Amino acid sequence: MERLLPFVIADSEKCTGCRVCEIACHAYHHVVGKTIGTVIEPIVPKLYVQRNGRGAAPVQCHQCEGAPCAWACVPQAIYFDRGRVMVDTTRCDSCRDCIEACPFGAIQLVPDGETSLVGNKCDLCLGREQGPVCVAQCPSQALRLINPPKEKRTKNRQAAENGKYLVRK
Repeated sequence: MERLLPFVIADSEKCTGCRVCEIACHAYHHVVGKTIGTVIEPIVPKLYVQRNGRGAAPVQCHQCEGAPCAWACVPQAIYFDRGRVMVDTTRCDSCRDCIEACPFGAIQLVPDGETSLVGNKCDLCLGREQGPVCVAQCPSQALRLINPPKEKRTKNRQAAENGKYLVRK
């Protein structure tokens, strides 16, 4: 089945692990009317940088076509909206089923006020015309927004122009 939803891809060879993407994400989603240097609450981004022996890269929602997290979510707090897999925190009951279902480890439970935890994952900065803020702010340009149908057309066109597809008779 062909992927149709956009998602962010990370190049672990370019990622330095600087976590600017995390700070930019938190600032976009949580910091209203403040500069990042004046934030006193914990930084709670919708992605997080994971380091391994070979380097680093952010872990974030892959916007799966079948969205196993949404299927696992009994209260239906995870849903599709305008080509994105979203979390309705008002419906989340902190059951952790979405975390277990996510094949990428991209969903976390984060504090929602004083006493409750809610699901948290990348929403591709829904509403931001320029696209995801993590992509725009990455100093090493390790992040890129992929639109699968457009990407496929571009690659097919480039391959045809380079003569990689030969017509057999």
